Amino acid sequence: MKKSFIKLSLFGIFALPSFAAFAQDADSESKFKLSGFLSVVGGKTISGKLDPNYSGPTNIKGTDCPCYVADWSNAGVYGNQLTLRPESRVGIQGKYTINPEASITTQLTSRGTHATPEIAWAFASYKLNENFELQVGRKRIPLYYYSDFQDIGVSYPWVSPPPELYGWEATNYNGASIRYSKNIDDINITASVFGGQEKVKSSFYQKLYYPIDRTEVRWNNMMGADVEVNNGPLTVRAVAMTTKVRTNNYNGANFVNDNTNLKAYGLAVNLDFDKWFVLSEVTQLTRDHKASIYSDPFKVTAPVYTIGAGMRFGKWTPFINYAKFDEKTLDVNLYKPGVYDRTSATLRYDLDSSSTVKTQIDRNTDITNNFGGHSTMFRISYDRVF
Repeated sequence: MKKSFIKLSLFGIFALPSFAAFAQDADSESKFKLSGFLSVVGGKTISGKLDPNYSGPTNIKGTDCPCYVADWSNAGVYGNQLTLRPESRVGIQGKYTINPEASITTQLTSRGTHATPEIAWAFASYKLNENFELQVGRKRIPLYYYSDFQDIGVSYPWVSPPPELYGWEATNYNGASIRYSKNIDDINITASVFGGQEKVKSSFYQKLYYPIDRTEVRWNNMMGADVEVNNGPLTVRAVAMTTKVRTNNYNGANFVNDNTNLKAYGLAVNLDFDKWFVLSEVTQLTRDHKASIYSDPFKVTAPVYTIGAGMRFGKWTPFINYAKFDEKTLDVNLYKPGVYDRTSATLRYDLDSSSTVKTQIDRNTDITNNFGGHSTMFRISYDRVF
């Protein structure tokens, strides 16, 4: 792993908690608050095979297949060698409160796959009134239930959120959102409308498919809305989003320009009765590819879902999960869809209120035999917030 990531991780483990505690003890009303998160994740495939009918790549981003893609957005791939690189991450967030209505939030993150710190969050917030808040700047695209905190390992039972859902070329956007929150008796309601754009150079997602690092992805005219309702043990969240995707790919002698209309809809339904809980989420993504000099127009739909259940026994939480990604298209000659499913079992142990250790076994099946092959994975993680 690169030295800059290791240094930032060690800083997060040893220095920041003490500094943050000192700052809060020195002035509980301080306008500046520092926080952060750390996940050190190690893993490897413990078994796997390529089907005789396998038609996909035999090496994905330098990892021989059979292999397992655990993080599509950041090209985190596991093979048969133990590694910390694919999913380890550290983040530092600062929030400056200007007055009771206005604040500025910034977050830097560093990953094992690309250790140089990057700006993940940089936005200003202004409370218009008791219920409405305007946010302008760089934020996470709120496409999934865990989008806002998918890097914070202590906030969910898995080693990482299901990659069947949580992985795309763009995860952040530059733009604005208006957020609404209100409590009605025992019902909590939050909602937002958002819009903006994102530009990704040297897309890590594209590196999974093309070895040459010359890509540019743009998500333009992004518009969406989400609403979340909580009533006791039940939480329901719905989201809808549309954007225009343009991918410029300079690989080999050809320049490929792909223009796509992307629509996404999602629904998450969670139940939490303290002792036991159920987590579920489903999305439907539709990519409408326009005609180009290389291809006729075609459409791809990808219904995806995950469902899992767990029980808490003091500091221990066993959790089982099933997820499936199921692409569909009417013309397999223009685009060969990918279909795979995964069953996982996780055991979480809470060291204290701010840190946890998890172990997880995943069994991934490459149903269409065209990307990675079948594999069984073992992962272990140490997660911490400070």
